[in-house]
Amino acid sequence: MNAVRFAVALAVSLLVTACLPVTSTSPVGTTVGFTADPALSGLWRGQVHQPEGWVYITFFPQTDNTTTAVLISPPDASRKDDSAQGDWSVYSLQTAALGPYRYMNAKEISNNGKAPDEAQAGKTFPLLYRVNSDGALVIYLLDEKAAAVAIKSGALAGTIGQGSFGDITLTADPAALDAFMATPAGRALFVKPLILLKKVK
Repeated sequence: MNAVRFAVALAVSLLVTACLPVTSTSPVGTTVGFTADPALSGLWRGQVHQPEGWVYITFFPQTDNTTTAVLISPPDASRKDDSAQGDWSVYSLQTAALGPYRYMNAKEISNNGKAPDEAQAGKTFPLLYRVNSDGALVIYLLDEKAAAVAIKSGALAGTIGQGSFGDITLTADPAALDAFMATPAGRALFVKPLILLKKVK
């Protein structure tokens, strides 16, 4: 199980994968400015293991227009893997809207009370999100294969590491990155929902 992936990607479902999520040298939305999204504020719950296994995320808007997110995967003795012990981690988020799309840029602050792993310390992980008409929050992770295709085609500047699980970093300057992410082509890099959450009332 890859606890690093859990720490960066805001969902325990990522523990089954082997590589780090796509990172960016510039946060998405830099050119329009970041504002804490009041729609996120509060406690949310999503299911990531069947039939049990809940993850809780609480979003705390800050006065500097960032948002602090606290993720908790409660202990569950019925599971036979590392997640049986539970996990908790803290992130700083910057949120912005580009056209019809809303993005959050995540940086890990701590993982189970410890400093971020060296592999992800200080790195920015772009995520796409939306709040559905029924109030559900859906978060999408940047798809590695789609990002690699965009980079190789020249549509978006970036680097691709060596090997089957080479880390991908978007290196486009803020103006170019935001212009691309405001288009359907940018939205298309976020292929599958990472997690669906319902607000706890």
